[in-house]
Amino acid sequence: MPLWGRKKSGAESKRHHWAGARSIPRWLATDPFSGVAGLLNRWAAPVLWETLDEEVTPLLVEDAVESMKLRGAKLELKAAGQVGWLFLSALHTVYRKTLTLDAEIRKLRDEVAALQEKQLLMKETIESAVTRGDHMEANVHRISSTSSKTEE
Repeated sequence: MPLWGRKKSGAESKRHHWAGARSIPRWLATDPFSGVAGLLNRWAAPVLWETLDEEVTPLLVEDAVESMKLRGAKLELKAAGQVGWLFLSALHTVYRKTLTLDAEIRKLRDEVAALQEKQLLMKETIESAVTRGDHMEANVHRISSTSSKTEE
């Protein structure tokens, strides 16, 4: 079953997990994962990882998970592991998509730079052609005025 985009049952669509996110510092109901935060808030007290606020790296996440020092029954650890794998899978998917989007952005920036360079070259070509045309027109006027004077 796909993680995202699955059809919700009637009971699921009536849930309002986001309401629980209101009581969590720094979580807003408009945040993309506020529903998940509200659900987790019902399972355990919120833990805010300030070390992950500015920059998230795999090493920081690994250190944070190791610092939890999970102890407990085998069943509880298995449940924590399953939830962890769910979130790690979602994070991995988002990370891969981010890398793809970053590559697309770099490619589009390169294309924009190339188009701007072409635009500048075309502008210079047009300005040069206009200047040549002005010179030609001036020469024609000069020649025609010279030839009309010689005919007199």
